[in-house]
Amino acid sequence: MPSIINGLFAGRSGLSSHGNAIAVAGDNISNASTIGFKANRAEFETIIAGEGVLGRQYGSGSTVSAVATLFEQGTLEFTGRPLDLAVAGNGYFVLAKGDERFYTRAGNFKLDSSGFIVNQEGLAVLGFPANGSGALEPVNINAIQQNSVETSDVSIAGNVNASSQLVDVANIPAPGVAVPPTTTYADLNKFAEYSTVVDVFDSLGQKHSTTFMFFHTGVNEFTVRAYVNNEDVDPVATLTKTGFPRQVGQAVLTFGTNGQRSPAPVPGTPDITSTIAWNNGSNASTIDMTFNPMTQYSANSNILSVSQDGTGVGSVQSLSVGGDGKITALLSNGQNSTLGQLALATFPNQEGLSRVGGNLMVASTDSGEAVIGRPESGSYGTIKSGTVELSTVDIASEFVKIITLQRGFQASSRVITTINQLLNDIIQLA
Repeated sequence: MPSIINGLFAGRSGLSSHGNAIAVAGDNISNASTIGFKANRAEFETIIAGEGVLGRQYGSGSTVSAVATLFEQGTLEFTGRPLDLAVAGNGYFVLAKGDERFYTRAGNFKLDSSGFIVNQEGLAVLGFPANGSGALEPVNINAIQQNSVETSDVSIAGNVNASSQLVDVANIPAPGVAVPPTTTYADLNKFAEYSTVVDVFDSLGQKHSTTFMFFHTGVNEFTVRAYVNNEDVDPVATLTKTGFPRQVGQAVLTFGTNGQRSPAPVPGTPDITSTIAWNNGSNASTIDMTFNPMTQYSANSNILSVSQDGTGVGSVQSLSVGGDGKITALLSNGQNSTLGQLALATFPNQEGLSRVGGNLMVASTDSGEAVIGRPESGSYGTIKSGTVELSTVDIASEFVKIITLQRGFQASSRVITTINQLLNDIIQLA
């Protein structure tokens, strides 16, 4: 009775295939909250026992020929965390463990103790560092590039009091270069109408205080002198006292009867150009100092604005990732530094990728080799910072599948019990 035996084998294969499909649905449900997870589907195919005769081919049931991954765009959930990243469109993040390459859609990244961007398992996220070779490398937030560290321009705007007491310029103490110094800031303040302090930075990013003092040295005339502390410029071997002024520049500002500077300042021409040789091993600083707009009215002296273009050395305060994958660090000195750009990978056949756990996939012969590129270029997707891509599993659909598969499993088992009864009946006929 080959037909009855074939039915027995068909029932057995039905139990196996439906059981495997239920396992796939269960895996989907258990990963309904897994970031970047793509739902899978069991692919059934028929089994034919032997070639048979045309028109009289008996099937032997079904089998699961493959478990296909359904690569659909997942819903993006906003988290507000800068290193929570999602890909909107094509592409996978590229990760590395030693020489091994992995690919993932799960962008819930973090920093390790060395400042590298890694996934939750500690695998390095690869990209194109700003100071790198142009090849794929791990991205480190400590690789900061900073510009305009050194001060080269100082600008001061404000008003000096036209009614203030006149002083003889010859009576203003001159700090000179005496060692040890003798003139103090207090000595200078006795003659100054007003003073203000501006912090400037040398080529090493060290901050130095520069004091500007305004002396009313004539009718419609103010003399401005710039001073730095002696411990910043005196030879270190001669330092016995600190906190004393050393003059580094002077300008005479003249004003018209309308309170405006006369002659008017020439744009781009500084009032003082001072070259300051610091004693800390940095380059000498050449600083242009401009007092514009500066007025002289019979009102209290005050400074309206002070600006300087140096920033000093900053530390990373926060990170942001653009749609093009460029990672930008906001530094404590107010600068922005581009650290690099994340890479994305696409494949000739993404359905051929192999799952290896940990939200990771690896390339296979079916998927083809990874094609590496940059976000928002060509067919590559956009990076969404502060979001994660949710699982594509639809729980309702999965439960409907399980109900259907359960019926198929039960029916297959009934096929086996029914054929078993038939075989018992045949045996009893003997």
